[in-house]
Amino acid sequence: MDILETGKEVFDIELSGLEKMRESLGDDFVAIAERINTCKGRVVCTGMGKSGHIFKKIAATMASIGIKAYFMHPAEALHGDLGLLTKDDIVIALSNSGETDEILKLIPSIQKIGAALYSIVGRENSTLEKYSAVTIVFPNVQEAFLGNLVPTTTTTVSLVLGDALAVAVAKMRGFTSNEFAVFHPNGLLGKKLTMRVSDLMKKGDENAVVKEGMTVQSAVFEMCKKPIGCVNVVDEQGSFTGIFTDGDLRRLISRDGEQALKHQIEEVMTKDPLSIDPDLLVVDAVEKMRKMDRKVSTLAVVEDGQILGTLCVADIAKAGLI
Repeated sequence: MDILETGKEVFDIELSGLEKMRESLGDDFVAIAERINTCKGRVVCTGMGKSGHIFKKIAATMASIGIKAYFMHPAEALHGDLGLLTKDDIVIALSNSGETDEILKLIPSIQKIGAALYSIVGRENSTLEKYSAVTIVFPNVQEAFLGNLVPTTTTTVSLVLGDALAVAVAKMRGFTSNEFAVFHPNGLLGKKLTMRVSDLMKKGDENAVVKEGMTVQSAVFEMCKKPIGCVNVVDEQGSFTGIFTDGDLRRLISRDGEQALKHQIEEVMTKDPLSIDPDLLVVDAVEKMRKMDRKVSTLAVVEDGQILGTLCVADIAKAGLI
C-alpha cells in the first residue's frame, strides 16, 4: 500500500464529487437560498450521525454571518426540543438516504407547528423529499472507502453545499466585514475592525505621568512603578507638554553621568512629541507609527491637549494586531 497515493486518491474521489454537485446546482438551490433569505424566524438545521455533525457546522456558519440559525438534534427534538420550533421557522434536514427514522418522525410535529420543511438528500423519491417543500438531491457520487459504506464524499459535498447556501444568502443581504466583526469581537478580524486606541492604551493608574518642575529622578521612580517605556509630562494645568523615554534616560546618563538624575524633566524631555487620537482604530495607529520618521515603541494618547493614556507597541503585539 502506498500511503501517499491513497491520500491523493481520496482527494481525487471527493473533488470529483464536489464537481458533480457544482454542476447539478439549479433551481432547487436558488429556491432554498431565497427562502432562507426571507425567513422571518430561524433556520433550523437538523441531521443524524455524520449528517448532524456537518449541519451543526453549517448552522454555526450561518449564525456567524448574520443568519438566525441553530442546530436541532433529531433525537433530542423527539424528546422535547421541538418546543423551540415556531411557525415562522424553516427546517432544513440533511439525510443521505432520505429515510432517516429520527428525522421522519419529526415531520408530523413540524407540519402541526406550521414550520416549512426543506431537505438535502442523496437519493431521489425518498420519503423526506416527498414531505419537503423543496429538496436538493445529490448527484450519484462515489464514497472514498468501502464502496458506498463510509460517509466521506457525501459529507464533504454536504458541507460545501451548506457553505454555498450560507454565503449566497449573506451576499443577498449585503453582509459586510464590519457586521462580521460584531459577531466575532474576540477574533482577529473583530479586533482589527473594532478595537480603538482607547481600548488598548495604558490609562489611569497604569499610565506614567509627571509634572514639569520634577526631577529626572522622580520621573525614573514613576517609570519604574509603571514600566511602559516612557513617562508623559504635563504642565500645571494638566496639558501634555512632552515625553521622556527609557532610551532618553540611557542617553542622558551616558552624557551626564551622576548629574543626569538632577535635571528637571522639562529640560531633557522631548517637546511637542508625536501623539495619537483615542478614537483611532489600533490598526490605523499601527500604520501611522510605521510611517513616522523615527521608530517608536510608545505613543501618547491625547485629546484636547490632555494626556489620556499611552499606546504601547508591546500591547498591540499581545493583541495580535502586529
